[in-house]
Amino acid sequence: MLLPCPLTPLLAAKVAGLKATVGLLLILLIKSQLLRVKMSFLGSVLGLVLTLSFLITSGALVVISAGAVAWGLQQRRNAAT
Repeated sequence: MLLPCPLTPLLAAKVAGLKATVGLLLILLIKSQLLRVKMSFLGSVLGLVLTLSFLITSGALVVISAGAVAWGLQQRRNAAT
């Protein structure tokens, strides 16, 4: 009896999305801990760096997922012709 391969593209996308979500939540947690340091120049700079890295990471994830959707649609269109 052959079992289906559990590593389908959908499962890989779910795992990648989960890893990205956990990473973003860790960045936000670290940022909130650093922002508790009141009136600290170092805390402000690190908070700014972490905020910018969060925005860059989330933007990159949007671009990657949009590219994956576009690629999938292109593959479907090529397979239909």
